[in-house]
Amino acid sequence: MRKFLLYSSALMVSGLLSGAAEAACIQTPTCSSLGYSSTTACEGGLKCPFGEAWFCNVGGNGSNNDDSNTNNSGCQIGDILYSDKSCSSNVISSKTPIAVIFDTRNRLAVALKTAKKVWVEGETGTSFDIPELSNFMSPSSAIVDWFGKNNTRYGIAECQTKGINCPAFEYVNSYKTEGTQAGDWYLPALGELNTVYASKGILDATLGKIGGEKFSEDWQWSSTEGTKVDTWSLSFANGNPSLGYKANSNNSFYVRPILAF
Repeated sequence: MRKFLLYSSALMVSGLLSGAAEAACIQTPTCSSLGYSSTTACEGGLKCPFGEAWFCNVGGNGSNNDDSNTNNSGCQIGDILYSDKSCSSNVISSKTPIAVIFDTRNRLAVALKTAKKVWVEGETGTSFDIPELSNFMSPSSAIVDWFGKNNTRYGIAECQTKGINCPAFEYVNSYKTEGTQAGDWYLPALGELNTVYASKGILDATLGKIGGEKFSEDWQWSSTEGTKVDTWSLSFANGNPSLGYKANSNNSFYVRPILAF
């Protein structure tokens, strides 16, 4: 049976992001950095989980009608990332879309495809620890983890050393597109995954425009360890984080690679 430690809501977790992201030397997501730039509610709009701000024009051309979310690259949350690493809110037929941007300050984007995978193959409760990674036993500590790239690299190395199949890590590590190669993509840490969830509606609207796979309201694996037998996942139905057995054939959850561009 799966072991759960469920917590009340994504809003509780989101409120912890400020101090956590500072500790990880990562820019703290804000409403404006996530694309919620309207200060007044709008019909059909999405409310920012971090404060009183809204994303309007959902399902439109990706623009939120102001420039508060632009950065040096000119990219915005929900923009299409193309294989030449350019971005646009519009579909450009002459270019190949490879991802959708969910964090402009840290320049992160989610893949267009996903797959259901177990975290590691083995009997339920199999002891398996990645010694280079910290073990986080609460959501307030796990949300500090924004180092999915390192988590994936160390995870792949440990799986190879132990001769263990680790489908979640293997899927993201082998993922590639036009303009990227295997090893460029990684399994998001819990902090990164929570930021993806915060903009799920915006991301789904863009994924729908370019034929990508929208997010299922199901569990998504992170690369953040709990103990030697547990790891963190996040429900994309309600934003609740959970600790679950790494090795359990019933724990086949969605894996969505992310890319630093």
